[in-house]
Amino acid sequence: MRYGSTFPELTVGKGKTKHAVKDYQELIYDLNAADSFNQGLIKGVVKEHLELPGGKKAEKKVKVLSTVKGDSANMKLTSAENAGKIFTLHVGESLGSIDNDLDGVVVETISKNSVSLSNGQEKQAGEEFFPDQYGISYQEGMIELTLMRHFETERENFCREGLPIKTLALFFIDSIESFRGPEGKNDGWLRKKFTDMLESRVKKELTRQNTPEYETYLKATLDNIDASCAGYFSQDNNDSDESIANEVKVILHGKKELLSFTDEEGKPNVLRFLFSKWTLKEGWDNPNVFTICKLRSSGSEISKLQEVGRGLRLPVDSAGNRISDSSFMLNYIVDFTEKDFANKLVAEINGELDADQKSPLSITEEDIIKVAEKRNVDVNKFFIELMTKGYIEFNRKVKPETFDDLLIEYPEFRDVTGGLNANRIINRNSNRNDKVHIRKARFEELRELWAQLNRKYILYFDKAIDKKVESELPSIIKNKHVFSRQTVESSRKVLEFEGNVAVANEGTHAELTLHNRHYGYNEFLKRASRYTNVPVHILHKAICEAGNSGYPLTNEMFNDSSLIRLIGAVDDWKCDQLVGFVRYKQANYTVKETKLTNADGTVKDEVVQAYIGNKSMPGEPPVKYLYDAYAHDSGLELQNIKTEIDEVIVYGKIPSHSICIPTVASSNYSPDFMYVVKKADGTKELNIVIETKAYDKESNISPDENTKISCAEEFFKAMTANGYTVQFRKQINSTGVKNIIDELVTS
Repeated sequence: MRYGSTFPELTVGKGKTKHAVKDYQELIYDLNAADSFNQGLIKGVVKEHLELPGGKKAEKKVKVLSTVKGDSANMKLTSAENAGKIFTLHVGESLGSIDNDLDGVVVETISKNSVSLSNGQEKQAGEEFFPDQYGISYQEGMIELTLMRHFETERENFCREGLPIKTLALFFIDSIESFRGPEGKNDGWLRKKFTDMLESRVKKELTRQNTPEYETYLKATLDNIDASCAGYFSQDNNDSDESIANEVKVILHGKKELLSFTDEEGKPNVLRFLFSKWTLKEGWDNPNVFTICKLRSSGSEISKLQEVGRGLRLPVDSAGNRISDSSFMLNYIVDFTEKDFANKLVAEINGELDADQKSPLSITEEDIIKVAEKRNVDVNKFFIELMTKGYIEFNRKVKPETFDDLLIEYPEFRDVTGGLNANRIINRNSNRNDKVHIRKARFEELRELWAQLNRKYILYFDKAIDKKVESELPSIIKNKHVFSRQTVESSRKVLEFEGNVAVANEGTHAELTLHNRHYGYNEFLKRASRYTNVPVHILHKAICEAGNSGYPLTNEMFNDSSLIRLIGAVDDWKCDQLVGFVRYKQANYTVKETKLTNADGTVKDEVVQAYIGNKSMPGEPPVKYLYDAYAHDSGLELQNIKTEIDEVIVYGKIPSHSICIPTVASSNYSPDFMYVVKKADGTKELNIVIETKAYDKESNISPDENTKISCAEEFFKAMTANGYTVQFRKQINSTGVKNIIDELVTS
């Protein structure tokens, strides 16, 4: 019986006992997905996606859709929240119109199939890259990750006890031309890039300790690198090219040949990397596919089990024997837009289970006591409240359908050490694009404060700082180990089972080295100067001093990973040394669109929920609150929203990244809350901005956060000196917002 088979249903019973059952004939096993995974009847699944260099989260990518030679290029920006927006750019135009992170990168030339950029990079039609100043190829990183996982698995399968297992990898792409080439001669840019990267990876594998047989196989791969990959696309059915016809024949009909280590003449058969469109061919799968890389999205919300099904069957060895006495895993490489793939797969598997098969979620008596104490409420009343709201049963079992709502309304349960496991139930309805309405009458009460907060200020230092930077930068470079080859990291989740319930647990992440991804030295200096505000001549002198003192440097080390580390090291030094030297000066300001107002100053109808909080809870906030819904990022923020204070006229969360206070570090800073408050005599308004830190003690606040808070204090002093007074305060868990406001009102 093939995994994924379906069966008709029969209706049995009468009246209240009437129900549908599967119509199996000569049934051997009645298995759901959980049983299949649990009993080792199919491979397990490990999902992995790439993040940005330096540990930054990948959130968006740019794809070159098409080009018109000498004229224009169409590019699409895709994010985790947005299916994609298309931009048309001409020679000389900036990619900053696509995304702010690409400011300064300009289109220099446009050919028939590619775009040359001012950062020295050339992007092919169909290629994707991160929208930052460094333009790292997304596909290149995914291919490198796939090759690493493939050879990890291949080495184990080849050198196992018993007969070896031929290990295959499957790539899904969306541009046939990128593989076949513009004239269908198997010379597309993606195929060339892949074979170059494969050659580098095989050479690296040959430096490791190998068995004589596996070393021979790797050398055969190196000698015939082009024969290691093949493709099948629907248009190939009409192709008369003999080499392409042979590729298609092997993939679709030559399963035995594909799984063999030698060809008919006894020569090594090194073909094991397959490329296709998403569909490939209905019903096609191969038991020896151990890695699937989606260089394209599946394009729709189809079954996740169906997606991985092409590689789930247990493998066969070189003699065709099915291997069922080992634990095998399918590596599933996706891009960041599908980073929740593992969670969705878990939800789908758990969704197949009958209610009595699922392990019940439960909380202990100790958990309830801890949360009640945190909320400063009576334990018995709290227990009754949880039951009354339908979150738990009398036996303290949590109703699965209410689990996410429970954690939203009572986030303290995430912190207790009891039995709640947030991996057990996956919220498939969370949407960071949800909108929250702005109460326009409330906004008018803080319009002036909002306008002042959005004025632009410039940060500057005393002139003596340049000499201090110049003297200490060489040691910063050496002590922080700034320079190395280009690397990129992955994020990995492993499908596992706790009892009979699927969960997605964190796996071992990978750090990959990318070659030939460096800048010219002059370009590196210009970029470093732009992001650190350190003059080019000081950077050059410091790098030369570090190199002359024995610090190892090569051309490949002038890359974006080194750049990120240099920026970080300089930022850390600034935070430690320069806080007391910071000054702010008001700049010329032109009214622009903000998160809350349009360019003409009128208030918007709504704001994206994610800007004011990733968590939400049902109910209507107090009438003085700026928004009509509870959206927050911590229990402390939720407590502030719920707290009604007589002296407050209006208050609200400040949308993230809307008030950009420059700091001594490269990043800007935006506080959390804004309040307009009546003075004690009721005649004068007081403007208050609060930064919330959900810590029990101030000592828990990180040095970086303290630096930003210190800069904010100087910023609001400068604003006050310019004639508009704003009181700035920080708040931790032990300090109620009412205490802060009472102190300011009466002072």
